[in-house]
Amino acid sequence: MDCYTFPELSVDEWGQTLLEKLRWGRYPLGGMFELTNRCNLSCVHCYINEPSKCQTAREKELTTAEIKHILDQLVDAGCLFLVFTGGEPLIRNDFPEIFQYARGKGIIVSLFTNGTMVTPQIADMLAEWRVQSIEVTLYGASQDTYDQVTRVPGAFRNVQRGIGLMLERGLPLSLKSVLLTINLHELHAMQEYAKDLGVNFHYDGMLFPRIDGSRAPLNYQISMDDLLQFDIEDAQRQKEWKRLADKYKETALRSSYVYHCGAGLRTFHIDSEGMLSMCTMARQPAYDLRKQNFSEAWNKLGDSRRKERKLHTPCETCEIRAICMQCPAWSQAVHGDDETPVEFICKLSHLRANVLENTFIMNNEEIINYEQKNL
Repeated sequence: MDCYTFPELSVDEWGQTLLEKLRWGRYPLGGMFELTNRCNLSCVHCYINEPSKCQTAREKELTTAEIKHILDQLVDAGCLFLVFTGGEPLIRNDFPEIFQYARGKGIIVSLFTNGTMVTPQIADMLAEWRVQSIEVTLYGASQDTYDQVTRVPGAFRNVQRGIGLMLERGLPLSLKSVLLTINLHELHAMQEYAKDLGVNFHYDGMLFPRIDGSRAPLNYQISMDDLLQFDIEDAQRQKEWKRLADKYKETALRSSYVYHCGAGLRTFHIDSEGMLSMCTMARQPAYDLRKQNFSEAWNKLGDSRRKERKLHTPCETCEIRAICMQCPAWSQAVHGDDETPVEFICKLSHLRANVLENTFIMNNEEIINYEQKNL
């Protein structure tokens, strides 16, 4: 009997083929869906978390039926991928029902979780219904650090247990971390922990203000020197920045349009109250899916993609756009508009560009001299 084999197609290659078939049009292929703002932890840096027993937050959340109705509309609109996140999505008792409903509709689902609420039953369900990927956030590599960050005693033991349950079932798990002034010293320990488990690990060191306007999380922002030093010490991280810089070196400067990323073009964000917006942090404009269907709201969101810049800023002539994180989300979070550059982002991007261009390690004095000269 003949055996027919086909070459494996990577997700990137598949996506490229799909977009070519769609003539590179605007389609809601994937999105983030916050099922709740509530969380069983109380992390000092979180931009969104509300107490797990907060009745006000609970009453604002979409009901199970409302979520299912939105999922139906997403499928009709052509959505293929969703990330369920929060808050902590597992805090909802109906999470298994929501997850299974989405998978039953053919949506490819990933999960962002703190890992502390994973039970054998949840792990079994995720395995049976074939979750695409799971990202667990680590807040440190010791109980003391976990206590400082999460303000919930015992969280470290709970996340270790949850990770163990998922690995026992062979679930597609990876670990990540948000680096803070109070857990920075355990970065290498977290990396080793992930290595010992045989899972991928990545980290980020940038903090956003809370969505309610509070800037309390920024009290735990690590320094620009530390952020830059990670780029220097991490060969893979530096390689990726260099790849981006080289790839877009000859492209035009910043677009005349406010949005120049994939937000609202092929991706979207839905919060726990059913508000559709561009992305997790760019929450304006937003459209209420309790009052209008997804396709109608998606079309309105597309109007923002055509919004032209009005402010004249240094971004117009900046040549390091490819490695700059400045975007409407940052402007909204810090300045309350879509365009005003965030000084911290600007300085960090220029310093990063200098490192990539010169390919040598700058000490603190060189960083200060470069900053004074160029900024």
